[in-house]
Amino acid sequence: CLSSPLKMADTNGGEVAVAGTEGASGGPPVLKEGERYDTKLTPGKIFVGGLASDVSEADLKEYFGAYGTIADAVVMRDKLTGNGRGFGFVTFADGAVAERVIAQRHEIKG
Repeated sequence: CLSSPLKMADTNGGEVAVAGTEGASGGPPVLKEGERYDTKLTPGKIFVGGLASDVSEADLKEYFGAYGTIADAVVMRDKLTGNGRGFGFVTFADGAVAERVIAQRHEIKG
């Protein structure tokens, strides 16, 4: 059973995309044309996109921590400038929490 790869939500100056990510081997699965990511490959890990450049890991942990225990949170940053690249990842200790989170709309620092 394949599910939609993204759930969209409003945030500062754009939208936040939240979806399950990563393949069983630790990287994204290789998809054939027309296939979509299966959010059940890594229970608990979600992609968070459309972040404002000033959103930090602490912001992600504070916001998503209201839904359940956070195992990890990271904001992807430009290697040269250190500025946020507009997306990150949050891993919940309980995969069921991630499924509930991606079913809702979210606004972070908005």
